[in-house]
Amino acid sequence: MSIINLFRNYMEEHHPHLAWKDWKADVRTLSVNDISNEAVKATIPDENKPELTCWVFFYDGGASNVVYLLQDKHGLKDIGIGLLKDGELVKPISLV
Repeated sequence: MSIINLFRNYMEEHHPHLAWKDWKADVRTLSVNDISNEAVKATIPDENKPELTCWVFFYDGGASNVVYLLQDKHGLKDIGIGLLKDGELVKPISLV
């Protein structure tokens, strides 16, 4: 499934009140150590450490609502998706 379809399906199913926002995306490779949220770190299997691809979805005026999608370093295997609302993990989904 494409990144966009995965994101849209997650939003429609788990956060429909936010699905209509004008979402933007950014992607980068990062170290697991760069992830500050311990609940998000706990969802990452050992074989995908130390580096990951992280998609970040956000919208203007919505700094408190950020959706992340984690993949293996090469972007071939989806690991998990979730919403961070004011730094709290909301409805994370494991994709492994």
